[in-house]
Amino acid sequence: MSFLKVDNLIKTYGAFHAVDNVSIDVERGKVCSFLGPSGCGKTTTLRCIAGLEQADSGRISLGGRTLFDSEKRIAVPPEERDLGMVFQSYALWPHKTIEANLSLGLRIKGLPSGEIRDRVNEMLELVGMAGTGNRFPASLSGGQQQRVALARAMALRPKCILFDEPLSNLDLLLRERMRFEIRDLLVKIGITAVYVTHDQTEAMVISDHIVVLNKGKIQREGSPSDVYNYPRDRFTAEFLGRTNIVALDRKNSNPGAGIVTAANGVRFSSLDAKRLEDRSETGEFVIAFRPETMLVTDEPTGGQNCIPATVVSSQFLGGTTQIVLDIGQGVHVTAILLGDQSRTENTQAFVSVDPRHVLVLRDSSAATPMAGTPALRVPEPA
Repeated sequence: MSFLKVDNLIKTYGAFHAVDNVSIDVERGKVCSFLGPSGCGKTTTLRCIAGLEQADSGRISLGGRTLFDSEKRIAVPPEERDLGMVFQSYALWPHKTIEANLSLGLRIKGLPSGEIRDRVNEMLELVGMAGTGNRFPASLSGGQQQRVALARAMALRPKCILFDEPLSNLDLLLRERMRFEIRDLLVKIGITAVYVTHDQTEAMVISDHIVVLNKGKIQREGSPSDVYNYPRDRFTAEFLGRTNIVALDRKNSNPGAGIVTAANGVRFSSLDAKRLEDRSETGEFVIAFRPETMLVTDEPTGGQNCIPATVVSSQFLGGTTQIVLDIGQGVHVTAILLGDQSRTENTQAFVSVDPRHVLVLRDSSAATPMAGTPALRVPEPA
């Protein structure tokens, strides 16, 4: 059942639609991430929920209480929305102690001093920062400051916590660790949360539900597994991980038989082929499959989608091997294999991919069909 509900939200700046008819349902106790590139509308949507921006139209409710309704002219002030917020910059008062930072909002709400002290200590212990109340933010690491910012948001016991790219200022290793710490904390306290990020891995780790945004619109939403494995459009597939994109020859495909044909003549069995029979599905389509779903062998496997190929390049990356292969007429696909499975350039091989993993995606990113996906390249050593 929906706890945080956003209906038909629109926010414009002149002729620019920052948020274009966005509707989202977040269940109680779940973590929903807004994922997308810069300028996609994720932060603007978050700020509209917080009340820091006022939408032009739409409706926002939390726990059945209306926070914003353009038709009824309701716009609850930010401080009365029962929301907590964790900012990208932490937003800690540098001249106040950690205890003072956490207690400020509680004092404004008029809580008794004893309850304030107990709640501050409880929150600091929860985030692993017990005993730091007398320290100042400058004496803490970036990860510790982020924990304090989270403790401050939780101290008010809001119905929902909003996160605006909270880990983007941290170094890579700390950011990776904090993803799991934040997820564990949110699950432990069972609070509803909305998390804005442009980092795909971060969204996958933290979220129960992912909403992929592009140009102010929702491209795809669902569980991390569904969004990754069944993206439904090219933008989502390419933004959320790496994927092979091959142009589709729709005329020579046979969706009724589960066959899609690439522009270079290669025929693929695909459980997704029937999508081409749906008359509501208009526009251009492409064939897509993830590099990690592929198998590369010396001999034909005898199964479906076993395609002869030529090795273009092979690079051992430590835990995996990346192999770029030509499957005909200069169309390159990339396979990611576990361990060291290096191959010699210009040798022959066979590529296999299960029909479950051969997707038919709407190609909303290009006006004309592409001849084939370029090789996924590894950066040159510094």
